[in-house]
Amino acid sequence: MTTPIRFGGLASGIDTDSIIKQLMTVERIPVDRLEQKKQLTTWKVDAFREVNRSLLALRNNAVDLTLSKNFYARIATSSDESRVSVSATPSAGNTSIQITEVTALAKSASTYSVMPNGVTEVVDQNNVKVTKDTKLVDLNGVSPSTLSFKSSESGTLVSLNLTDTSTVGDLLNKLNAKDSGVSAFFDDATGKLSITSRQTGTDATIEFNDTTITDAFYLTNGVNGSNAEFTVNGMAISRASNTVTIDNVTLTLNQTFNASSSPVSLNTKPDTQAVFDKIKSFVDKYNETIELMSNKYSERQYRDFPPLTTEQKEELSEEEIKKWEEKAMSGLLRSDSKLRSGLDSLRSAWSSTDVTTSGPNQLYQIGLSTGKDFRAGGKIEIDEVKLKEAIETDPESVYKLFSDSTNGLLTKVRDITRDVRTGITREAGADGGVSNSFSLGRELVTIDKRIDSLNRQLFDKENAYYRRFTAMEKAMNQANSQAGYLQQYLGGGM
Repeated sequence: MTTPIRFGGLASGIDTDSIIKQLMTVERIPVDRLEQKKQLTTWKVDAFREVNRSLLALRNNAVDLTLSKNFYARIATSSDESRVSVSATPSAGNTSIQITEVTALAKSASTYSVMPNGVTEVVDQNNVKVTKDTKLVDLNGVSPSTLSFKSSESGTLVSLNLTDTSTVGDLLNKLNAKDSGVSAFFDDATGKLSITSRQTGTDATIEFNDTTITDAFYLTNGVNGSNAEFTVNGMAISRASNTVTIDNVTLTLNQTFNASSSPVSLNTKPDTQAVFDKIKSFVDKYNETIELMSNKYSERQYRDFPPLTTEQKEELSEEEIKKWEEKAMSGLLRSDSKLRSGLDSLRSAWSSTDVTTSGPNQLYQIGLSTGKDFRAGGKIEIDEVKLKEAIETDPESVYKLFSDSTNGLLTKVRDITRDVRTGITREAGADGGVSNSFSLGRELVTIDKRIDSLNRQLFDKENAYYRRFTAMEKAMNQANSQAGYLQQYLGGGM
């Protein structure tokens, strides 16, 4: 809508703009009320979505805590990490292991250029130093097309698919390929070559079908790795790797030592603090969500503090606006049935959790209960000593109280938060949701349409006022002209 150019009060001296502005202020009252309703509805959507985000975070926390590893976390210690380090899986028991000696570490198969006395660099059959660009056929009559290679990856001799034009660089690329089972290094300064298997142990193999190439680089052909040899609790053990898992305890051999040295003791036990911290994190999130929902449900409403209009904001300072809007936004979800139902269900989940275990079967028995202060709104208090004792002595019962698929706390919390969020989303939508997909969004669309319609009417009415005042100005201007003419005429007649 284009606003026409207006000139008011030129003939009458009346402040036309001021009068019309006052008239339009009255006319705008219905629009201001709609704008205030729109603002309240928008704030309500925001308040619902704040609750929804907290419920989602609580649900995600519950899903994460359901994993058994969070309740069976183990801590493993070694009396000498430099010789043998250790870690434990959640399924490890209370284990005690002694490593009395490590006579050998597992080694890879490895072969490298060992130069004869007086030889400083690898040369080809023409006595030219070998480089990556040297063709394989020039290495003492090597036939690349028939060259095969064996590693622990393949277990058998496999063609390297080289040709008569292939170079040392091409051979390196084949040996360093992902599925070759080895890694190769070439020294540009001397032409030396080294090849190492990626696996350790006696099954690790490096072998060429043609000794011509190994002879050319002064390599030992057909080499194997070796196993780790060590003694655990008096039992001699041989393994292909230096990382070994025994009874769900993973130990890593770092160096050799003999039986005359002090043994290395490895121990595992429940990581009580880690499990406690996981449960506490969940309880903290639960309490935070309960507090938010309780505050929104019981928050006081200030009906004498409607949202400020644009003109009202222009008359106030930022601090005054902030204080006003704090009261205007208060109580938007007061006594909401979805919040009431969600709060009741969440609180009931704690008291109704009762599972069949050989130990404690209710949450209060492991130190989790609602506080004595009813004003806390059902928040959960943790008896740290009691909970840690339960984690350490009976982790199975603790796990079932939380994660039992039928009556465990976390199962209930997941279902409750899902249902409450579904109801809230139907009314207030999800973050980024399309307005016509939820009830308050559709209400906002309707309000916007009514505001647009009324604004068009106000625009037309304002123009009508200006037309009337303009007509009055014209009439007064014409009357003034006639009076001046008459005065001039009568004055001339005398």
